[in-house]
Amino acid sequence: MTGARRVSRGLSWILVACLVGGLVSNFTFSQNWVTSIILVPLTLLGWWGLPKLAPVIYRLTNRQVTLPVGVGMAVMVLLQMAVLKWLPVTVYHDPLRVLDQATRMAVGHTSWKITYFWRYPQNVPIAYLLSRWLKLTMEMGMGVNRGVHLLSMLMLDGMVLLGIDTAWRVSKKKHLVLGILAFGVLTPFAYTYYLQVFYTDLPVMFVLLYLLRTLVLWRRRNWWQKSLSGALLVLLAMLGQLTKANMIVIIPAMLLTALILWGRHRFKQSQLLVPMLLITLGITLGVALSFPLSSTLDKAAHFTRQTDYEFPLTQWVTMGLNEKSNGVYNTKDAVANVKLKTKAARNAHNLQVIKQRLAKQNVGLIKLWLAKLMVLTNAGNIFHWYNGGMQEAPRSYLKAAPVFTGLVAISYQLATCLLFGFVIKRLLATKMTLASANGQVALLVILTALGYLAFHVLLWEVEERYGEVLVPLSWLLVTLLPAADDQPITPKQVGAVFALGTVAVLVGAMTNLGVNSSGQTVTVAAQRSQLSTQYGAKPVDLAPGKQISQVVKINGAASDVSVQIHAKSHVTVTLVELKTGDEYVFKRHTDEYDYQGNVPAGTYQFVIKNQTAVDQDVDIVHVPYYRMAPYPMDDQGTVHWDTSLIYWFRDVRSAN
Repeated sequence: MTGARRVSRGLSWILVACLVGGLVSNFTFSQNWVTSIILVPLTLLGWWGLPKLAPVIYRLTNRQVTLPVGVGMAVMVLLQMAVLKWLPVTVYHDPLRVLDQATRMAVGHTSWKITYFWRYPQNVPIAYLLSRWLKLTMEMGMGVNRGVHLLSMLMLDGMVLLGIDTAWRVSKKKHLVLGILAFGVLTPFAYTYYLQVFYTDLPVMFVLLYLLRTLVLWRRRNWWQKSLSGALLVLLAMLGQLTKANMIVIIPAMLLTALILWGRHRFKQSQLLVPMLLITLGITLGVALSFPLSSTLDKAAHFTRQTDYEFPLTQWVTMGLNEKSNGVYNTKDAVANVKLKTKAARNAHNLQVIKQRLAKQNVGLIKLWLAKLMVLTNAGNIFHWYNGGMQEAPRSYLKAAPVFTGLVAISYQLATCLLFGFVIKRLLATKMTLASANGQVALLVILTALGYLAFHVLLWEVEERYGEVLVPLSWLLVTLLPAADDQPITPKQVGAVFALGTVAVLVGAMTNLGVNSSGQTVTVAAQRSQLSTQYGAKPVDLAPGKQISQVVKINGAASDVSVQIHAKSHVTVTLVELKTGDEYVFKRHTDEYDYQGNVPAGTYQFVIKNQTAVDQDVDIVHVPYYRMAPYPMDDQGTVHWDTSLIYWFRDVRSAN
């Protein structure tokens, strides 16, 4: 075995080890013990049974395969529209702040009203790009809700179609085409986070899939097709880099791929030089447009950086070394930075904390890295990412909410485990050949996947959704690598995987990861979108003797209801049942007023009155042309559909 082949084989084994960690993470971290126990046999059954369908599918004609693809995509679109219409969620945190600013820029407001973007200027590009889209859809007569949902559907459904088209063009394997279709249609992938919440993750996944697919198809295209594809490579690479800065990991992945191919005397024959240079050009343009010294994009967005507010890059490294939180975004670390007055002071503080944590952990650092890997590759919480609960949960959902959320979690974990398992099998059973375009790009895909994993595991903070980039990369690997059934896995390889799994299980048992058996709180109705007072969101003044109100319908009983007012404000908050006139009086608790006790299903109205002699602050949220709740806020008889109180109806008894 040559040196280059040993390197490519070693890289495959490293990715296998990471994916085994992902399997263990999903097997051991579930909503409850029941789903965790069920997931393992279902996955094993899928690994055994699904490949047996391949010969049956192979006998289908091309037309017979085209029909389920067309019907499946149509069904997926219809289900997506139903989810958006009847199951809208309350979007909060970073995506809401980006959407708010994008909406304001789309209607011509050039001010940046909160300090969030001064803290996180890396989100200025996505806010600006989204504002251009919303401006276009507004000119077409769409509201913000429809405009942003249309963008999500175009990217999400486009990504599924792109995966299907790539599988067919590259492999001609009909079972792969139907497999990717099934991943989109039959799992929560197309109906939860990526559909309901628009943020940076989906655009980058779409861009990566397009870039890598173009590389493998490059040699098949004529000069004018290459010209068009080249322009798209530059444009999409630039937009991807502007959207999410960690996409830059594809550059070292391409460099390493080129070096390995050069060592095998395959680089010239691969014809990858031109498309790789075009991708590098696009990413470089993206970096240049968002680089503080150039401020090109800042000027276009009318954004002025305030470095005294800005978090330095060391902030995320500090969080990534926080053993107590397994490297996940940590509020205490963020608050410690907020208390310091300058970016330089924050950087110095973070460097000191980094040194302390590195010195303290020693061997424990490996344990932390493995814990971060398991967080990164877990797919069980897709229903909850940036989702504050349904705006008005249906009665049928509330009757079986724990079962429903458990099914969402286990179905997506099952799909993820099946996908990881098929990738592992192909990586083990395939002798990496760099003589073909498929093998050459497969090497780049492996390096890209390892680059993302290494960036977050070894350096940065982690979130479960960051690891979702493995989905399109896995689609590509099962498409590019030869069928595993042609080259059986040896007993030695099975033993090695078993050993890796055993180590991963032991590490998982030693970390804070594990089955979440504490139950859950069911959101009955909510409007939790807010810009947050920590980023300088301004309250409104409620004059003496005045009141504001808002109707809320709940389809099931709640046992805990809260509405955010403002710290140190004194108002009266009541919840009135509109049919019976029953009143529920709320008590003040810091910046919230809450009521604990049974609140039956029905239609209610929040009534907030100022019975003092001075103005009182009240927190409301206003996003132009964006409807956050089923019913508008009423301010002295004036109805505001794009304005709402911040409230939460929940049934905490479900957690007992």
